[in-house]
Amino acid sequence: ANDHIRFDFTHFAALTAEELAKVEDMVNDAILAGSPVITEEMSIDEAKKKGAMALFGEKYGQTVRVVQAGDSIELCGGTHLDNTAKAGSLKIIGEASVAAGVRRIEAVTGKAVLKLMNDRQAVLNEAAAALKTNPNELAAKIEQQVNDMRALNKKLEKMGAKVAAMQMVDLFNVSRNIKGVEVVATKLDDASADMLRTMGDDIKSKKDNMVAVLSAVNGDKVSLLCVCGAEAVKKGAHAGKIIKEVAKIVGGGGGGRPDSATAGGKNPAKLEEALEAVNNIVDAML
Repeated sequence: ANDHIRFDFTHFAALTAEELAKVEDMVNDAILAGSPVITEEMSIDEAKKKGAMALFGEKYGQTVRVVQAGDSIELCGGTHLDNTAKAGSLKIIGEASVAAGVRRIEAVTGKAVLKLMNDRQAVLNEAAAALKTNPNELAAKIEQQVNDMRALNKKLEKMGAKVAAMQMVDLFNVSRNIKGVEVVATKLDDASADMLRTMGDDIKSKKDNMVAVLSAVNGDKVSLLCVCGAEAVKKGAHAGKIIKEVAKIVGGGGGGRPDSATAGGKNPAKLEEALEAVNNIVDAML
């Protein structure tokens, strides 16, 4: 069309950013060369002698339309500009696979390139304004923000570890003895699945005679973890079987090894009921 192009070609791998840039430069060089576009009709034999390129699979009659722009000579029935410069410029906006061994380049031309550039500049200006900088310094500002976020996340992880350690002390104090095994089941506030695993590993290493079911709610999802110390496993505790029963109550499922298992659920409203069931589940297992 007058403002965009699709070009399919045979190739068995995605073009790299460098290759796309080279293609774009080659096309724009041809546009800026300002070559006249010459259209002629002639016999197919004359066209072949002239060096016109025919597309594989196309059917041509005895009389064909030959289009020449600079060094390019093709058989084509489409309409064309009378000079390549009138295309203005070209900007590639996409490259993807459309079939086995066939790739497609999509691009905009002429005023559509200016609109694309203006739209992208507007996005850059908005992003720069949000980060309180100017577009020329946006990349450096983003890198700084990413580094600041990484540092902040590390601080949060350390704080989370400290909070987890404090919560573990509380857990040990409220555990219930069932047939010689300490059992605890609780919900942790603002805890991620990773934090649950970290706490579970600490519990196993410090309390080999404990069964612990830890849970957290994030949005409408329930995360569950069960760990059983080595001595608790010897007495019959099995984390995978425990977590499976608990998860059923909160509308989920899961499982795992005798010493560690995870599960998820979709009904946070049933979490308290699920945690209260842990003692009976463990009691029936030992």
